[in-house]
Order: sequence, then C-alpha cells, then structure tokens
Amino acid sequence: MVKTASIYSPAQIPVIGYDPYDLKSSSLSTACEVYKCDSRKILVLQLRAPLVHKYANGFLKNLVSTFKEKQIKDVIILTSSFAHEKKHILSSPFRFVASEGNPHAENLRKAKLVAHEENTGEVKVFGGGFASLLYKICLDEIVPSMILYKYCSEGDNIPDAYDMVHNLANLIQIFSEDKDLLSQLKQPVSWTLLFGRPPPQDIY
Repeated sequence: MVKTASIYSPAQIPVIGYDPYDLKSSSLSTACEVYKCDSRKILVLQLRAPLVHKYANGFLKNLVSTFKEKQIKDVIILTSSFAHEKKHILSSPFRFVASEGNPHAENLRKAKLVAHEENTGEVKVFGGGFASLLYKICLDEIVPSMILYKYCSEGDNIPDAYDMVHNLANLIQIFSEDKDLLSQLKQPVSWTLLFGRPPPQDIY
C-alpha cells in the first residue's frame, strides 16, 4: 500500500517518528495516517495512538462524513479486546459484529467467525478503544460497517497481528492467491525492537 496522507486533529495525541517500514526513508510517520491500494480499491486509516476522549466523537463523526463524501462503500474496523473478557474459553478468539446490509455477510458465514456475544442493544468491545463509537456513528450515518476483533493478552502481539490479517483476507481479497500469505507481508521496523537489551544508560 502507498501512504497518501497524514491526518491531524486535536483528538489525536501528537506522536511522530521514523517511517515505520523503512529506516532509510526521509519521511516521518504520525499518529494517524492513510494508506491506499488502487488495484484492490482499499483505503486504510491507521491510528497509532489513543484518541483524546472529549474530542473523539467529533473526530470520528467528521471521519464518517468524509467516508460518505468520498463514496467509501463500507467500513471494516479492526481492534482487540481484553483476553479476560472472553466467556467461552474453547471457542475462537475472534468475534465480529456487522450492520444490516453488510456486503461481507456471505464471507463471514463461510469463514465461520463467531458473532459478538453481547446483545444489550449497544455494542461494547472492552479494551477495543473507540471501535464501538465508530461503529455506532457508521450505523447512525447508514454506512455499512463491521467490527472484527480478537481477544488478546498483554505481551508479544505479533502472532495476533498475523491472525488478524489472515482472518481479514478471508473476508476481502487483499492478497494474491498465487503466493503464500506471509511472503506478501512487510513487517514494521519496530517489531524487531520488542525484545532485547535494556536502553543504554548514557542516553539518559
């Protein structure tokens, strides 16, 4: 995918760093960026930092309004939930909740994903950040949407990321079917820094 924009809003915690995929690049990455793939007609908005609570609702409403203006067909929200919230231990760690008229209903059935268990009238994904709020706004604005999440524990979440991509690939065609899935993925540089020695004391 190709980065096309960085988004700034008072709702975002201002974070900046190196290009996550190329340390030799002169471009910087920010808390919220947009990537696109023209051949697959996919747009990805990545949030790398939490949203400021009091501004989150306005930011997400503006986001969905922009989606409608740009004629985005549907929205898939990827997130996680606290592992201890999982009620059925032996079931799949993945759950989904989808709006009526969601274009991925048949693929969800084929993938045999488990539906979100809470049925209180309001979707709550504990530990899922603002995924539930974004989903509600999509419903209010009649934008077909879906949340796909995984129950995760603290620690090394690289396997969880691969699992998420694998399940997403069962719902939409984002990779070539002629090649192995893993060979088509590019890891962020930061993944090599999860473990190792502590920072050298002379940097403090």
